[in-house]
Amino acid sequence: MEAPNSVRVFRSAWIERYLSRVHPALPAILWGPVAILSIAWGHHAGLSPARSLVLGVAGLLAWTLFEYILHRWVFHFIPQTTEGKRWWYPVHQIHHDVQEWDRLVAPPLLSLPLCAFFLTLFYGVFGTPTLWPFFGGFVLGYLAYDYVHLYTHFARPTSRLGKGLRRRHLQHHHAFPDRWYGVSSPLWDYVFRTHVRPGERPQRQAKEPWPRPRAHEEQERHG
Repeated sequence: MEAPNSVRVFRSAWIERYLSRVHPALPAILWGPVAILSIAWGHHAGLSPARSLVLGVAGLLAWTLFEYILHRWVFHFIPQTTEGKRWWYPVHQIHHDVQEWDRLVAPPLLSLPLCAFFLTLFYGVFGTPTLWPFFGGFVLGYLAYDYVHLYTHFARPTSRLGKGLRRRHLQHHHAFPDRWYGVSSPLWDYVFRTHVRPGERPQRQAKEPWPRPRAHEEQERHG
């Protein structure tokens, strides 16, 4: 069910339902087996458990770097034209305006091509069987990102770790939009110095006007 202030992205109700909204369980159902089978296949192909573990951790770490780059320079890219902003709005700005439980994970039509791209890239860099546990760790990193993101928006954590993850992400949303680009880990924010320093206060920043998608404007006109 859409929230009262939900933003409609597509004119087609079918596309809006199945390409704009995704049940949060889908990534685990789709990518959990891929991650496990990738790591297991590396072991089956002759890699030792220790080497598989190292490669898996390296793949997970590689994801956290990709996550930071994606969030900082792709999601927070601001087009210079009104029409460009209209098209780019659903990429990420919609999430800053409206947090909906079924718009927090990537739809398969986006995640599947990315999977194919990274699998091809890792094959070219590592070859087989090395790529399999690395790719499995990378996919586990993606799943961690999805579910940490969901957790920070809709859970009320009681642990120190959970509270820290939630605090940092909500600071990014409400006070420091140019900080804390890492969601599953703050590592690269410290490396690239985009973390919030203790005692630092947010600076007032002029909000960029983002036009809503045309489908949403048409829906508002027709009530």
